[in-house]
Amino acid sequence: MRLLYIHQHFVSGDGFGPNRSYDVSRHLVNMGHEVVMVCGIYWQSGLEEMPWWRWFRTDWIDGIKVVVCNVPYHNKMGIPARMWAFFKYMILATIAAVRERGIDLFFVTSTPTTVAVPGRIAATLKRRPYIFEVRDLWPEDLLAAERIKPGLQYKVWEWLEKFGYGKARKILLVSKGFHDRLLERGFPPEMLETIVLGADGALFAELKPNHEYLRHHGLEGKTIAVYAGSVSDANGLYQVVDAAEHLRDRPDIALVIIGDGKSRAGLQAGAAERGLTNVYFLDPIPKRELVHVLAACHVGLMVLKPIKRPRWVTPNKIFDYMFTGIPSVVNYAGTTAELVEQFGAGSAAEPHSAEDLAAKIAYWADHPAEREAVGRQAREMAMAKFDREVIARRLAEVFEECLEEWREERRLQP
Repeated sequence: MRLLYIHQHFVSGDGFGPNRSYDVSRHLVNMGHEVVMVCGIYWQSGLEEMPWWRWFRTDWIDGIKVVVCNVPYHNKMGIPARMWAFFKYMILATIAAVRERGIDLFFVTSTPTTVAVPGRIAATLKRRPYIFEVRDLWPEDLLAAERIKPGLQYKVWEWLEKFGYGKARKILLVSKGFHDRLLERGFPPEMLETIVLGADGALFAELKPNHEYLRHHGLEGKTIAVYAGSVSDANGLYQVVDAAEHLRDRPDIALVIIGDGKSRAGLQAGAAERGLTNVYFLDPIPKRELVHVLAACHVGLMVLKPIKRPRWVTPNKIFDYMFTGIPSVVNYAGTTAELVEQFGAGSAAEPHSAEDLAAKIAYWADHPAEREAVGRQAREMAMAKFDREVIARRLAEVFEECLEEWREERRLQP
């Protein structure tokens, strides 16, 4: 099977962001499939930038043909710059997808939902099947987080969502919460399947806790509660700073944020103004290094900005924490909290309560034996259920099932 995979925010193995598309593609190649990845230049991707006048570049990464569209993207961008990046990628990716020959199936993963346009257009022109994967329920999630308002902008995103789902032979969801929500909205169950983000088990197989990293940053001997990921408004990391306020009297506990983004400078300034010395802001590091840093930490933090309803997402980092063998603390209601409690992988704090977040961190600091037992259980469960090699095999089965159904329909046509 020759698969064309459209993901604007693709991250290579040398990057320092979520790299599920890279892992899945690599495993698909190892199974004997061909993968053509059409992506932009995400700021965490590990891909080199191009001169402004060049439209495309082709890289070969671990057997994956990566067609890079010259569309830089950074989460520090303002709204107009982001909209331009989405639109430009939509155009260039359409050109790249249409000109690829011999494609059997088109697979598109969101967000943004504008990625549906190149996938569906190319699949229609090439007369091939098309599968759409949902990583965020745009525009519902944007509206709930107050990142957009009702009106014309919402209607445009809503149309793009419908366009993405329309004509898809299968809609894949990376979270049970998304699955349940689409069932509520009336989607037929046979069109939906949940295949979670997971993590690369091989990357976590031989963890070597990087205590030197902790010593370098003055963290040796402390219980480390770590957040590793984007530092944007949507993450609501002011709650971590507020939790640090509640832990002022615990010099043995450090709250560490590893990442960058639009909100980082403001959070750092706010922590400094409050005289907080127990919250640390550290630069992002490649995933291959990050796993060993996480292994030297003690608690993983799952934090998102408050919204008026439970969250349906299960972000990448929950699986990173589980594979590392540290318990997680989730501060928002919804699918992630349910997953953590279902598998005994940590604890759920009262949603968006900095005081309870601090209390849960302190609990794990004060109960090291229980913490280690829960971490071991989380790691065993992750290795058994959420390894990306297993996930890639299931994706391959779905792709081949859809392709075979499509071929059978073609044979039956008069």
